[in-house]
Amino acid sequence: MGRKKPRVLLIRPKYTSLVANLEPLGLEYLAGLAKELKINCRIHDEFQYPWAMRLYRLVRRIEHGKFDFIGFNANANTVDIIIKRARQLKQRFPNITIMVGGPEAELNYKEFCTDDIDIVYYDNGLMTLKKMWSEGYTSDKLRDLSGICYKENGKWIIKEKGAPVCGFITKPDRTAFYKGLKNNYIFMKGKFALSKASFSCPYNCTFCYCTKMNSGEYTERDLMEVVDEIEELKHDKIWFVDDTFFFDKERVRAFCNEVLRRGLKKQFMAYARADFLAANPDILPLAYKAGFRDIMVGLEAISDETLDEYNKQTSRNENIMAIKNLRDAGLVCNGLFVINYTATRDDFRKLLQFVKGNNLLWVVFGIFTPYKGTDAYDEYKDKLIHFKSWRLDGTHLTLKPTNMSSVEFMLRYYWLHAVTYPKIIVRAMLGTAYDTKKKGWF
Repeated sequence: MGRKKPRVLLIRPKYTSLVANLEPLGLEYLAGLAKELKINCRIHDEFQYPWAMRLYRLVRRIEHGKFDFIGFNANANTVDIIIKRARQLKQRFPNITIMVGGPEAELNYKEFCTDDIDIVYYDNGLMTLKKMWSEGYTSDKLRDLSGICYKENGKWIIKEKGAPVCGFITKPDRTAFYKGLKNNYIFMKGKFALSKASFSCPYNCTFCYCTKMNSGEYTERDLMEVVDEIEELKHDKIWFVDDTFFFDKERVRAFCNEVLRRGLKKQFMAYARADFLAANPDILPLAYKAGFRDIMVGLEAISDETLDEYNKQTSRNENIMAIKNLRDAGLVCNGLFVINYTATRDDFRKLLQFVKGNNLLWVVFGIFTPYKGTDAYDEYKDKLIHFKSWRLDGTHLTLKPTNMSSVEFMLRYYWLHAVTYPKIIVRAMLGTAYDTKKKGWF
């Protein structure tokens, strides 16, 4: 008689997000692996349910499905709730196996080495999980695996991380995406499926821990495999969540030409750096023709001094040129800014002037946050205030402002949204939000 296969429930904990509700792509890859291994697996996405009665709903789901293997997907702002949920579930179901994985576990795995969690998964890729689900996850089996933490005789064993990956070993099971499509949205942009064409990031911004992923090594998926994936997707809007999709111009050109050759009618959103956009305006009309409309650009700051402090390796002039080049090609620049805790009243005023002066409609403002695992955290960890996981979302202060009170800083932060976002709403409602030549509210 063979080993009993686990019954797996994968959980994405809910956190506050007003601007987007997206598919749980990471968990869908795990569900795809389970499907391949003929393992009973379901995704419990808390974003599909109300805030109330979350624990009751989860307990009932586990009871009805008789799940015995629970997998949590961890982000920086869900650490505390996962640790709490693991304790509550272990009290109710002492024999279940609880595993934590995801971005936060990959970089800060020791946070989850608690009494109520059995396995912390921080390896690159899914090969270790495939072996775990295929061969079992008793101590004698886990000893031979890489990139996991597990308990043996009450003591945590930490296995060295495996090699970086350059692709996925399975296809995502997008059942959760199609089922949750009615609740899927990005603020004033519509519903988007997600795709990932590379791993980590080739740059080293101090505040970003994406560059630390995949053992800090930037790799790319096979391009034809990426195009095959989006062709199979039964949805017309796709967001490439790579930290920078526009990195290798010839790769971008090859992607666009293949999309056009196949006659795919998709609308794409992707990240790009300002220096690439400033230096390569010739690729942008082709990108537009292939279906790119939204380009997310980490402008971050409007002064060279702050950009240098972030180790952004871009300049104010490159930011301005990137915005212009996108506008000329008909592509929407979604400007992402990080507001430093050292900001002055004049800095807030100049930021608004920059937004208006460069005719930026779509903007996102985040507050500088030294996430654990980043270079910034090592630099600022002795200055942190109110450093609770639920506050680690870029909308809360974790460093005391140096040039004004915390209350005034937050009021000015909210004011940035009050001044800019009504215009986005009006233009979106009037259907002119993607007309890059228009100025003003209409």
